[in-house]
Amino acid sequence: MSIARSLAVANAEFQALIRTKFFIFGIILLPVMIGASIVFTNYAEKRVDTDPHRIAVIDETNRLTPAVLAAAAAPDPQDDTAKDTTAVPLRGGGQDPEATPNELDITRKPANLEIVPIAIGGKSIDDLRLDLSGQVRAKTLYGFVDIPADVLTADASDATRMDYYTENTSNSDVPRWLSKVINAEITRDRFASAHVDMSLTDRLSKTTRLTTRALVERDANGQVRHAREVHSWETFAVPFGLMYLMFLAVMMSAPHMMTAIIEEKTSRISEVLLASVTPTELLAGKLIGITAVSVLLAVLYLLTAMYWAFASGEWTLVQLSLLPWFLVFLICAVLMFGSLFLSVGAACSDLKDAQSMMQPAMFFMLIPIFMATIVLRAPNSAVAVGASLFPTAAPFLMMLRLAATPPPPVWQVLLSVVLTAGAASLFVWVAGRIFRVGLLMQGKPPNLPELLKWIRA
Repeated sequence: MSIARSLAVANAEFQALIRTKFFIFGIILLPVMIGASIVFTNYAEKRVDTDPHRIAVIDETNRLTPAVLAAAAAPDPQDDTAKDTTAVPLRGGGQDPEATPNELDITRKPANLEIVPIAIGGKSIDDLRLDLSGQVRAKTLYGFVDIPADVLTADASDATRMDYYTENTSNSDVPRWLSKVINAEITRDRFASAHVDMSLTDRLSKTTRLTTRALVERDANGQVRHAREVHSWETFAVPFGLMYLMFLAVMMSAPHMMTAIIEEKTSRISEVLLASVTPTELLAGKLIGITAVSVLLAVLYLLTAMYWAFASGEWTLVQLSLLPWFLVFLICAVLMFGSLFLSVGAACSDLKDAQSMMQPAMFFMLIPIFMATIVLRAPNSAVAVGASLFPTAAPFLMMLRLAATPPPPVWQVLLSVVLTAGAASLFVWVAGRIFRVGLLMQGKPPNLPELLKWIRA
């Protein structure tokens, strides 16, 4: 095999890819789309649910409705640029068992909220529920809540519950806010009935913020360095960012090769090329070309991300020690999946046949996406270690583990590199066997036994 010929093919493929309008447009489009999605999400989060929320309250206790009315009429404690939320403290230390830690003190107050007290009168509760359900269907009410009379008793059983009725069952903001407000007032009423000083209860049950920090270290002067606070978003920003960047770099270059090979076969260009280079040289050149394109894409996005991190003061997100591992795993991933796409393109003469053949293979590319959250939650678990050593998933998941804390042992990283490089070499060898036979084949795509014959030939 002539290295010079392979490099000439690689240069031609590289130039053909980076000079296309799609390549340039794609580089610019991705950050624009990410920024636009963030802006749109923030905009929609405040304005998507602007319908009136008229909530009827059936208060069988006759004591809780004023607190709900007061909470609904309370002004927004935050400015207009912040999320529309209402602080609802749980007096006496009471907590909603279904609420997450971030929801214990602050709960979103629905926009355009209006509380409508309902007088029970002489109607039965069932008739009242039926009448209010009709109003919800007629759109005069958004929903209604039924508060039973026994919720105020200190020995209320587990069967005691409040019921919220609505057609918009997917909107969880309204029932969550109602539950927080009503339970806070129930707790206050129970303590008052027990003649407990609420101010003392509030003071004694005041919570203390728990801060997550990195480990304490000594600096170069021997002084103990104060550990910095680690924000929750930092724990996934870098790991997920690097993994998805690698996935993006592979997917923006390797599939293009499959389409290009099919076009060359149908237009008989491949026959002209094979008159000047061997199939092995052609395959090697194309793999080098798409690897260079992937590395270029990754470097451009990494430099942009690093610039943003330094400009915004988040310099701790930049971990230069990860860059060599990122490039190694990226090259291995491109060689593996690039060989796979090139093999499929060489074996098929039609894009539809190639897409059908690629469907089982795409499953291996999606394994890291499915496993990412599991691996990040417990990066040193047996499942995470096994998944990050599986050759087709190793480049993505081992990179995820390297960016997470604590990082994997060095022997696992080196073993992953060896397994990934071995798998990449095997993929390239198999692709070469298929490439030399399939490139000149036309017509019906081969089945699995025929592909095995090509490989053994």
